[in-house]
Amino acid sequence: MPRGPCWRTKSGSLAMKLRPLMLLAAVLVLPSPLRAGPELGPLRTIAIQDGGRLKPLDTFARETARRVSGAVPFTGGESVRGLDPMEWLLAMMADPARWRQEPIVKVSHAGVRASAGLPPKADQRYSFAELTTHAGFLAAADKVHEKLRQDREAKLDPVEREVSSLYDTLAVMAGIFSGEALRIVPHPTDKNGAWFSLADLDNVAQPPIQRIKTLTAALIAAYQSDDRASLGAAASALSRRLAELAPATYPPAKELGVEVQYNRIKPFRLAWIAYLFGFLLLLASFPLGARWAGRTGLGLVLLGFALHACGMGLRVYISGRPPVTNMYESVVWVAWGAMLFALVFEAVYKARYFAVAAAGLATLCLILADNVPILDGSIEPLVPVLRDNMWLTVHVLTITLGYAAFLLAMGLGHVNLGLYFFAPGKTALFKTLSLFLYRALQVGTLLLATGTMLGGVWASYSWGRFWGWDPKETWAFIALLGYLAILHSRFVGWIREFGMAVGSILGFLLVLMAWYGVNFVLGTGLHSYGFGSGGYVYVGGFVAFEVLVIVAALLRRRAEEAKKRPEVPAPGKLQPAS
Repeated sequence: MPRGPCWRTKSGSLAMKLRPLMLLAAVLVLPSPLRAGPELGPLRTIAIQDGGRLKPLDTFARETARRVSGAVPFTGGESVRGLDPMEWLLAMMADPARWRQEPIVKVSHAGVRASAGLPPKADQRYSFAELTTHAGFLAAADKVHEKLRQDREAKLDPVEREVSSLYDTLAVMAGIFSGEALRIVPHPTDKNGAWFSLADLDNVAQPPIQRIKTLTAALIAAYQSDDRASLGAAASALSRRLAELAPATYPPAKELGVEVQYNRIKPFRLAWIAYLFGFLLLLASFPLGARWAGRTGLGLVLLGFALHACGMGLRVYISGRPPVTNMYESVVWVAWGAMLFALVFEAVYKARYFAVAAAGLATLCLILADNVPILDGSIEPLVPVLRDNMWLTVHVLTITLGYAAFLLAMGLGHVNLGLYFFAPGKTALFKTLSLFLYRALQVGTLLLATGTMLGGVWASYSWGRFWGWDPKETWAFIALLGYLAILHSRFVGWIREFGMAVGSILGFLLVLMAWYGVNFVLGTGLHSYGFGSGGYVYVGGFVAFEVLVIVAALLRRRAEEAKKRPEVPAPGKLQPAS
């Protein structure tokens, strides 16, 4: 084949353009060059009682590192000062004096810094010693605690919630320094009983417990002397002895190992990388007319979907419940649901537009889940009202699958408006995509209606009434009415292709209010288990962008309609005879 200037085909040019993205993906997938080696492996699978459940020490270390440093996987991993979370935890135990002075605690909330009177810092990072001796912060924390002492059900505003969260983070750090947070010694008979911390070992004289104390001291001494061989031997012995203390109550090694592998492989990150490249190839296949790009893109989308499903399956296995009990899990689930519907529609209609729209949206959702601080991926136990798994499964999965269909519809609506702006001559394609959009809206409306009614059944079972105009119920009902209005208007001919595209975006803004706004903005009602704070910039930016898209589309529509109107002659001016 000639190597002159004309040998670079369109497909070759595409591959060259995608090469930087491939290198980026390789960097994201490869593990971070941290110091921790295989000698820390046995420590990772040690069980610890924390946050209402038993989890691997690896999970505890990662969650604590994220809480303390504010780091998230997408922007630098869970490392602290370049240390793997597990090694950082060991370093905290080995040299507490140093780590009390290290400025590693990130206070990103401006309201917290202002209310506590913290000194301004460019990196927003403070030391444990600085925060625990700061009069302003301690006063702010005491104010929150006094409010909760007077009324345990008192509503905290966003700043108060963040102050309370920061105080809890400092308490965890103090517990690591003292050993009180490290509840790794199992209860001898009761699986659900309180485990014993390393600090409790000083009060027990039994030989097996003293052996645990001795092994812990040997572990710390080996780390302090940087003796990796002795460190690995002590870690293995400690892990084995803890499991042997109470075989009947200690979690199986398989369950602990599965969670450690889930932490390591990060299936949702792998999924969004596959989705991203699938999306780019599918998008490029339209102007290039390259069948290989379309097939390869669809294959990558299917790979991403499988990784996505694998990640959710692992979370279900680890937690023993459906993966939709917090905002992080619902974002991941809705993205998977949108891709599921897209693949079903692809099988029926044999079009690539569903896959393109869903792959782009799934990529965005999983990147947000991998990056945005308010989307905490920690696996937490269910609150009591959610522990009836039948109603949780039926109601919450149904209504969030409705959100997934509406997310896909919104994506198709953007594709339609893109055609309206940049390819107005493709009217046949515009009408075909409008049919696809109509089907997605129908599926979403059916699921939302069903999920809302099942929510009433669950409310009757849990709270003793079917409907109470709770903010969550009210906004779900408003969203349902909005989509029913869109479908009815389309059915009777009040709106056509353009109106449905705009309506799909407006309707999703109603869904966003029911999904995010009630929990993170209003923060009132009986659905308090889902309340949170933060993310206002992200969501506000998204809403502003969508409003701009709608306004631009309406202005374009108005200008086109003005061109089509017959010119009205000026008063007194005669028109030429036909």
